[in-house]
Amino acid sequence: MEADLLDLLVDTITIEPPSGTYSDRGQPAFGAAVSYACRIEPASGEEMVRGPGLEERKASWRIFIDTATISPEARLTLPAGFSPQTPPFFAVGREVDETGAHHVVLVV
Repeated sequence: MEADLLDLLVDTITIEPPSGTYSDRGQPAFGAAVSYACRIEPASGEEMVRGPGLEERKASWRIFIDTATISPEARLTLPAGFSPQTPPFFAVGREVDETGAHHVVLVV
């Protein structure tokens, strides 16, 4: 990502990747948390997204991150002041330009 665009990444989120294991109660376990510089913007008014179970819901936030590999099963933690602070995210998209992968967009 170009330096001018990196200056726009003023927020920080934390992503915990899935470890592939489960607790004795069947809850997914997660790996070490990684912090990412990002930009969090409100989603456009009526943007709808489909979750992994094909449920449909209104998007609240679009999160722009410098190029990273993020699993949709990961656990996302937003900065203080967001509610909920650990929302599920339904869409992970990689934006590309003429030089290849440019940045990742999470839709929450």
